[in-house]
Amino acid sequence: MKPLSVLLVIASVVGAAAFLTPTPQIKYASFRLPVTTTCAPSHYCIIINNNNKLNTSVGRPLMLSATEEASKDNDDDISMDKKIQGRKNRVILGYKAMTMLYIAVEVFSASKRVPVNTLLGITSYIAMPAGLSYILISAAKHDRLGSDTYKRLNLSLLEYAVIGLFVIALSGGGNPILKVAYIMTLINTIKGYTYGVVGWDKKSGTDTLLQDFTRGIVSTIKGICSVPKNTTSFGYLAATLMVISMKILKLKDVIVAFLSSIPANDIALLLARFNRLSLLALMIYTLKDAADRERLGGTTFIQLNYLCALVLGIIGTLGDGMMTLLGGANIATAVFFALNGISSYVKKKK
Repeated sequence: MKPLSVLLVIASVVGAAAFLTPTPQIKYASFRLPVTTTCAPSHYCIIINNNNKLNTSVGRPLMLSATEEASKDNDDDISMDKKIQGRKNRVILGYKAMTMLYIAVEVFSASKRVPVNTLLGITSYIAMPAGLSYILISAAKHDRLGSDTYKRLNLSLLEYAVIGLFVIALSGGGNPILKVAYIMTLINTIKGYTYGVVGWDKKSGTDTLLQDFTRGIVSTIKGICSVPKNTTSFGYLAATLMVISMKILKLKDVIVAFLSSIPANDIALLLARFNRLSLLALMIYTLKDAADRERLGGTTFIQLNYLCALVLGIIGTLGDGMMTLLGGANIATAVFFALNGISSYVKKKK
């Protein structure tokens, strides 16, 4: 056999042996770093841990990491949405509870067989907070608590509840349901106003509570002092100033009563009347502000017109008497509110 042929045979045998021999698996030593290292798919990474131990670690695909991050962000969004919905539902439930409690106060008073005049007087105290609570239910459902109108209504109810609790403390008793209503109002209006300022997520607001409260006071004072932009606004401004004047006179009576030896029950009655006038003044100013912005066609303002008409009508009839100057002014103003409410409702339905 020729030498070349021998060499080819030997080469073939060696090649076949090399082909049939199993290839040893190579394990790559690795170190784990404190920081996660991302590698391309199906490749090994070298990672060093704090203990300097060698480990084998398959790199995680970049696409998988991005998917996990997106999934985590989505879970966070779902969790925040649930929190927001929970906060919203609790505030709405609070306004509903306030409405029902004030109505229950009226029913409780009626069950005591009080005189008709007294019952109507109670109605004037109860109708406003019950009506405003009902209005705020819709505002919370439609995410409108951040509007200046509803922030003002929340603060006015908050003031009404605080003074109301003082009245109960002075009188030494009273309707037990009313006390619960005031406490519920105190809690829920704080929550409603706060969410109106900072947002349901507690992050979307631009002002702090103090900044918004201060700005609201300044805005209200400017609004009262501003020139009405139409004749309807002028009528609301006149009504606002009339009720504010009554409020100041009643405050003077409260101060005089505190400085004298008048019984606590009488002081409580004066303070309750001051409280009613204070809430009414803010309601009427809200209508004046809406008239300046030509927004009286909104459901909220139609309802506010009806509420103001009811309360002023009762005050004019029972408090001062229809034949007196102040009583006649209250009755006339009540008619003004009722007609504006009806007019706005008719225009809205066209």
